[in-house]
Amino acid sequence: MRSICIIIFCVASLVVQSSNKPNIVLILIDDLGLTDLQAFGGEINTPNMDALAAEGMIFSNYHTTPECAPSRAMLLTGMDNHNTGIPMIPEVLPWKYRDTPGYEGYLREDALTLAEILKPAGYRTYMTGKWHLGFGGQETAALPYNRGFDKTFILDATGGNNFNHHSYLAYYLESPWFKNGEETELPEGFYSSEYFVDQMIAFMEEDSDQDTPFFSYLSFQAQHIPLQAPPEFINKYLTTYTAGWDVLREQRKQQAVAKGIFPPDKDIVDSLSQFDSWAEVGKEEKKMLVKSMAVFAGMLDAMDYHIGRFITYLKEEGLYDNTIFIVTADNGPEGNDPYDHQAWRDWFETTIYDRDYETLGDHDSYVFIGTEFAQATASPSHLFKFHMSEGGLRVPLIISGPGVSVGKNHNFAFVTDIAATISDIIYDAIDERIIGKSLKSALAGSTAKTYADSEPVGLEVTGNSALFKGDFKIVRNRPPNGTNNWELFDLSKDPGETLNLAEAMPEKLQELIEDYEVYVEQNGVIDLPADYNWAEEMTVNTIKRNYLPIIWRGILIVGIIIFAAVAVFLMRRQRNKT
Repeated sequence: MRSICIIIFCVASLVVQSSNKPNIVLILIDDLGLTDLQAFGGEINTPNMDALAAEGMIFSNYHTTPECAPSRAMLLTGMDNHNTGIPMIPEVLPWKYRDTPGYEGYLREDALTLAEILKPAGYRTYMTGKWHLGFGGQETAALPYNRGFDKTFILDATGGNNFNHHSYLAYYLESPWFKNGEETELPEGFYSSEYFVDQMIAFMEEDSDQDTPFFSYLSFQAQHIPLQAPPEFINKYLTTYTAGWDVLREQRKQQAVAKGIFPPDKDIVDSLSQFDSWAEVGKEEKKMLVKSMAVFAGMLDAMDYHIGRFITYLKEEGLYDNTIFIVTADNGPEGNDPYDHQAWRDWFETTIYDRDYETLGDHDSYVFIGTEFAQATASPSHLFKFHMSEGGLRVPLIISGPGVSVGKNHNFAFVTDIAATISDIIYDAIDERIIGKSLKSALAGSTAKTYADSEPVGLEVTGNSALFKGDFKIVRNRPPNGTNNWELFDLSKDPGETLNLAEAMPEKLQELIEDYEVYVEQNGVIDLPADYNWAEEMTVNTIKRNYLPIIWRGILIVGIIIFAAVAVFLMRRQRNKT
């Protein structure tokens, strides 16, 4: 099937003159809140991404999935996550489902990547950074080097240390790094954001004699935990967050209004009311939290700086003016507190990591911002990563380059639209596998809706569900931050999701639920049991991944020894009889 699809693209490419096609740079940021970038209302220094925003189109109503791997699969293929083999992050996927089509835990062969789509049009294809679609490196056929990318340097995990090979959770004994499909070591002086750009430039320099367009996929580890950054970036923000999360959430909302990202007359959920106020937090805990946010800000600042180096390289090589830039994120900010999980606490004690204030953010430091600050960085939205509320799904999208108008588009857009748009720009056609809609008209300045009011867009990840249709959205989050019951919102009047209309509009609720049931049937969605717990599943999967093979090898060795001993005994017994 994959070969047939590639042949179709090859035929289509016969009418494509590669020399006239734009270069494409896809920049993916990990765990980014809607208002983390200054162009969207943030306080962190991001001048290079802001410059791209000023030169292009800002999409204020773009939605992705609430988890990294499903988002990456959908971004690169334009397909629903359940048809790519990545229905959820593989680390929490129940192994009993892995024989179910669409639940393999790695990128399926028939889910063509953007690299595979673009190569028939003459594109050179490169990737550096986080992949997370090859089952932790165990499914080598699903690594990017085998999925259309000419040259790659990648991490095939949900995250990792930004300075060395150490894993950030027990599931991986070490972070699985690969260069051009082969396991590799990290160089001396490695820092993820810096080296990803260095390696991307090196790949392009190796092919500088080729007069063909390129597709560069820069997939950063920033802002995934553990948050880490060089001290010169962290030190800029040591006093920025002393006012606390209450103030930050409100400041972000006001700046989002000022930037035209959020309407001025709409309310937001008082999402922090269930937690302690900043005034109730102890002095020492405040000190750690403020510096943790400084590390978060420094990490984003550092990433933007290195993006700037890549932009400078493209300008110096005369490539910038014919390059389309796409900047977005895989999901909202990380609100998980690892200390809430006993398994993580036990693992942490066995590692090189520490939580020392003075060295917070360095190569041995394990930093996260916690639930309250994550909710603040998701402002003006409710909740954060792993949830189907707007804080988990609504993230920045910037597209700039040749043929792209300058402005803001406030219409609904979805993660699968990226592949559709690129395909449309290059081929003037969209492959039938791609479920997204092209944003080409929006990039030209059209304010018409990309999706008709009658077109539903469904989404399910790890038991949490949502469906968008026209102005309306239904959402169902599992506990502890949800009730597993459907809620209904009119996002045109209530983008902050403050008023649940489920009881007031039962017919509309039922209409969208029926649309969701069709989505489930069409995409083979498995309804996870009520007692499913992602943390428990990860613990089980960690044992299966790291220790079960050792146990089986031990059993095999013992079995061989016993078999050999029995064989020797029987041979001697037979010899004695004769």
